[in-house]
Amino acid sequence: MLSDKSEIHKILVISLSNIGDVILTFPVIDVLAHDFPLARISVVVGIKAEGLLQGNPYLDKVYIFDKKQPLRKTISWVMALRRKRFDCAVDLRNTAIPFLIFPKYRTSLAAGYKEDISMKQKHLNRLRTVYAYACEPETSHALFISEEDKSYVSGIFDKELGGNPRYAVVAVGAADQSKRWLERGFVEVCGRLIKKYSLSIVLVGDEKDAAGGTRIASGVQGPIINLCGRTTLVQLAEVIRRSLLTIANDSAPMHLASYLNKPVLALFGPTDARKYGPWSTNSRYIKKDQFCPACQNPQEASRHTCLEAITAQEVLDSFDLCGDEVVFSRS
Repeated sequence: MLSDKSEIHKILVISLSNIGDVILTFPVIDVLAHDFPLARISVVVGIKAEGLLQGNPYLDKVYIFDKKQPLRKTISWVMALRRKRFDCAVDLRNTAIPFLIFPKYRTSLAAGYKEDISMKQKHLNRLRTVYAYACEPETSHALFISEEDKSYVSGIFDKELGGNPRYAVVAVGAADQSKRWLERGFVEVCGRLIKKYSLSIVLVGDEKDAAGGTRIASGVQGPIINLCGRTTLVQLAEVIRRSLLTIANDSAPMHLASYLNKPVLALFGPTDARKYGPWSTNSRYIKKDQFCPACQNPQEASRHTCLEAITAQEVLDSFDLCGDEVVFSRS
């Protein structure tokens, strides 16, 4: 167990591959950056999440781990890490890497975690196997939004929404089709948000979500823009940071909103909301407790009726907007 902070000059955090999973490890990076301000912190991520961390002045280096690369290249990659002589390795991926690069301190491989805790807490618990931190800091170091990224978002809003609008973010996509709510549901929710609360709507997602975003936007009357595929991950974070509310599937935007501590309403189908649900202080998720053939046997059924069963009215009834404050119902 690490006790003398003066011994730690170089820290390696081994994070995950998918974007949402990497965001769930951000609190670990924040603890380390806050408690070891003089240490040089490097992070290992998958290539999908590289854009989240590149250009962050609080990080020394971002290493890309390609799990599909040939074994020879992986060995060479690990040996390059070993030559960096890290003092501490925090492995949130549960790999053999710490045993191969010989840091002075490393996280334990021991499991023993409760199955029903959030992944965010699981990662923080893993950190505690090597460093007994006091608390989570309020300051953010894992995500850095540059002035250029802020200006880019401002430019879009000035041109397409008339300046600095009151808006809700609606994240229409997800990494897996089984996690995506119905487009017609999003159309109804967006229309009602505009009519009831005089909000603008900002649709977000990656380039694969652009066509769906266009279909949703075309079905809505009122101020709505489709930013799917038009922002980087960091620019997406800035869009969410300025919003009043984010409505999302189980997806990276949902975890970004959680990390930024923004109000989040998440729509869940087959995945475990106890592990992967929203984690901001003002958040809620909707998940139907019903039999779903696709959840029981994905090979025999493709439609996740558990997610399709969520209605637009249920989404709208789950919160109210009092001025600019989002109040979630707890029924």
